Amino acid sequence: MIDFGGIIYYIDLTAFDKAITPVGVKPTDKIITTEFKTYRDSQGHVTSSEDYTTSILRGKEIDATKFEIIRTMIDVILDYNDESDTSLGAERALEKTTLAYKIAFNTLFNYGILKEKD
Repeated sequence: MIDFGGIIYYIDLTAFDKAITPVGVKPTDKIITTEFKTYRDSQGHVTSSEDYTTSILRGKEIDATKFEIIRTMIDVILDYNDESDTSLGAERALEKTTLAYKIAFNTLFNYGILKEKD
């Protein structure tokens, strides 16, 4: 295992999934669509009409904007390769990182996507 500032971190995939799922949208919700068709003869008179109603499960949806932002932040964290002395703790190690790394780290940690291993 690799540690950062004496603390071992991991990416919580369940928290990641929760963060990119739109609020209030459930995969078990039904989407109901109604289609109305009118059939006409060659003179334009209505010969018949039909109503079609279909119902399907919504399925899994993700917020694409959140997904891309979080994915980019994870890339920043994983691609960071500057060696620094982390023996004085995570806060000191974070002080020597780039602004992009600090924002990514703090945001992922705040959303519970990046967690400390017990």
